[in-house]
Amino acid sequence: MKKTIVVAMAGVALGAVVLMRAEPDVVPPPAVRAPVVEMHAQPPAAAPEREIAVDPSVLATPEARAYVERVDFEARARRFFTDPRALAPAEREREAQALTAAIDRYERARQLSAGEAMNLRIGLVRATVDDEAVQVDRIADIVAAYRADGERREARFIEQQRGDAAFVEYKAREAAIVAEVMAMAAIPDGLTREEYLRRRLQAERVALSH
Repeated sequence: MKKTIVVAMAGVALGAVVLMRAEPDVVPPPAVRAPVVEMHAQPPAAAPEREIAVDPSVLATPEARAYVERVDFEARARRFFTDPRALAPAEREREAQALTAAIDRYERARQLSAGEAMNLRIGLVRATVDDEAVQVDRIADIVAAYRADGERREARFIEQQRGDAAFVEYKAREAAIVAEVMAMAAIPDGLTREEYLRRRLQAERVALSH
């Protein structure tokens, strides 16, 4: 039985060899032909990105417009700061003015921190002013202005904190005064309890305001 199987397999192999010799021009179909790799061949082109349908009403919202404008501003600033000297002086000045207006707008809207805005303004000076001495003076003015503004903000914050602390203290005293007056058996000066309470609370507010 084993001999029969071996003989049959040998016959199949021999038949395959005969077919290969009888048909020397037969070429494997393209689907199975191995690809030829060239060392200097260009990489295959990337598949095109699939377009995503976006509702036009979404793009028309103020939030979407603001986002697009911010992305445009950042891209415009990057292009400008990459090589500002490549622009003609007049064009460079126009672009700097447009960026300055955008910085003003975003800073007022609190969409740029003081540090970010200051650095951008300093960059604009360096990109548009050729005289180094003038650069130094203008940059010093910018830094001084932001330092002064920061000190004003800090002073306002401290004042606000003091005001908040005074308010908290007043509310605590208010509760104590109310409890004291409500527990009194007799009200002085011939006043009603409500009148006396108002007088005590008013006096406490005056004391805390000084």
